[in-house]
Amino acid sequence: MRLKLGHDHPAVETVVLLVSEAVTNSLVHSDSRNGGRITLALADFHDFVQVDVTDAGGETAPEVCGDLLAEGGRGMLLVDALARKWAVQDHDAGRTLWFQVAYTRDL
Repeated sequence: MRLKLGHDHPAVETVVLLVSEAVTNSLVHSDSRNGGRITLALADFHDFVQVDVTDAGGETAPEVCGDLLAEGGRGMLLVDALARKWAVQDHDAGRTLWFQVAYTRDL
C-alpha cells in the first residue's frame, strides 16, 4: 500500500491500517482461509482511496461488533469509524468488502 500510494500520501496510514484489518478478517473468517485466494484492489480518486478486498466468502459477513470488551471483532469497528463509506457485497466469486478513505491534499 505504501509503495502504491506513496509514503507521503495523506491517506496512507489509514489505508494501511484498514487493509490490514480487512485482509486479516478474510484470512481468519472466510472460506479463503484454507488456501483460497484473497484479492486486493486499490484506486485513488484524488479525494478518496477505494479499496476492495475479495475472498471466497463464508457463513457470516463482516459486521461491526457492538461489544468493545470482546476479545475480537474490533477490526470492522475501525473500518466503520475511519472509512467514509463501506459495504459488503456477495457475488458469484465470493464476497467483497469495500471501503473508501477520504483525504485532502495540502496545496
